[in-house]
Amino acid sequence: MEFLRLKVGPLLRLAPDVDVAAETFHHKIERLKLAQRTGKDRSALVQSIVEDAANLPDFVILDPSLAPLVKQCTPNNLAQARSSELSQIAAGLASQMKYRRRVSSFLTLDLPDRIDLSGYILLTQSGEQVYVKEYRLRVEARILALVENHPALQAISRGEIPDDLLLLDLERTLQHELAASELELTPQNIRRAYGVQVESFLDFLRLVLEVDAILGYREIVQHQFQQFISAHTYNANQIRFLRAVQSVFLQKRRLALPDLYAEPLTNFGADAVDRWFSQDEVAEVLELTQKLALQ
Repeated sequence: MEFLRLKVGPLLRLAPDVDVAAETFHHKIERLKLAQRTGKDRSALVQSIVEDAANLPDFVILDPSLAPLVKQCTPNNLAQARSSELSQIAAGLASQMKYRRRVSSFLTLDLPDRIDLSGYILLTQSGEQVYVKEYRLRVEARILALVENHPALQAISRGEIPDDLLLLDLERTLQHELAASELELTPQNIRRAYGVQVESFLDFLRLVLEVDAILGYREIVQHQFQQFISAHTYNANQIRFLRAVQSVFLQKRRLALPDLYAEPLTNFGADAVDRWFSQDEVAEVLELTQKLALQ
């Protein structure tokens, strides 16, 4: 049966009278079992199952017979679960998957009264289920405690524009205290709790505090690269290459020397770095990206 699900799972949507959501969930569980046996990376599968469970409606989460299964759907539990435990999860939750909430790709911005405050946020590491309204209160209380004495916010309160390095420090502080904490304020949870998609915690902070003077991370990186380029007498090829480096950096949030010799920067030629930049100039570029990196 496991073999059949692994082979025909993607075709089930073409068959009549099939609960596609249930069979898709079964398929994920069977793939996770196989990945465990073969030693393959299973992080993406685990995350997908965790999100499926997190989007189940209240009547499932509050069902005494199903709640323990939902609580088992955390990254640590799933990664270490025995095959029999995974089978129990599939048996209990698969039939409920057709009821899970869909996250709309249409986002409502600047309309806080339109945000749905019902439902739960599942904190995957602890398995705790928190009402969205309570989750927002926790997040905003943490933010106020963090930014009360931060130099960047103090500068704004004085009517000054904080420099890029202060804002970068604030972004790293927010990342550590919100994303890496028990609050698990991931982009997915921001979307569920606030109904918006943000690129950085600075963007989120600007939204929550309604302070336009807070630049986003992308704007800071663009500003820093522009200052860096303006401070040098680069030719047109070098500037085009550095703009591409900026784009790669914004995607990865970090950069190392091998990245300069990898796609998409190899579109300029495999040896573009060596042809257009000296070793000292390359070191300067890497020093800039190290200063801006968040990871």
